[in-house]
Amino acid sequence: MGYMTGRETDIWELRRNRLNQSEIGRRLGITRQAVHKALGVIDSKVERALTEAAETNRLEIRSLDLVEGFMEAYSPAYRIPVVVSLSRANGLKVWHLYEGDCASCGYERSCRRMLLDEAEERDVELTEGDRKIPPTHLALKIFSRYLEGAGDG
Repeated sequence: MGYMTGRETDIWELRRNRLNQSEIGRRLGITRQAVHKALGVIDSKVERALTEAAETNRLEIRSLDLVEGFMEAYSPAYRIPVVVSLSRANGLKVWHLYEGDCASCGYERSCRRMLLDEAEERDVELTEGDRKIPPTHLALKIFSRYLEGAGDG
């Protein structure tokens, strides 16, 4: 993932799966205290990755979720909402939430594959119909649970 070591990524994913520090330690054969210390380092790295993405893309940060590796932001230049995700599957990705013309874009297949990987990693259940919607709509469906005011998504 570039931002975290392999061990840190393992610890981060186990926490994302709602395991507590003692359970993570048992699974990895390390102490709870080592997990606690690692989580402090991990949170710093995740926060730095997300905030650097915001700075690089000139985004206004709306919310950060360090456990999920997710940032809700806004692009003043394009006047659209943006989400930034950090995942094992895709690394750090910036998703612009707008009504794009995915069918005419050369990246449609790539975006769809990355979004389906995000859904799988984040345990978002998708129907066969969901898997066929344009990537701009698919991104909103996958990330809606993290968006403020998105309801049950």
